[in-house]
Amino acid sequence: MKHLTVRLTRAYDGGPLAVIDGLPGDGAELRPRQIRQLAYALARVADETEKRKLTHRGRPLPDELRTFGVG
Repeated sequence: MKHLTVRLTRAYDGGPLAVIDGLPGDGAELRPRQIRQLAYALARVADETEKRKLTHRGRPLPDELRTFGVG
């Protein structure tokens, strides 16, 4: 199983942001099943990024490093 390593953080405007390592690069050859697995993992990343609390008592929370399985 491959993994996406994701840093959940904040964008310059204070909104939620995910920095993702482990995505296929240029020229990636993926079968339909692999594309669906990647899409599922990315949808999970999006959900976790949106629901993550960004501040506590008006102060930014530290970045959070997460791993999401693909496949």
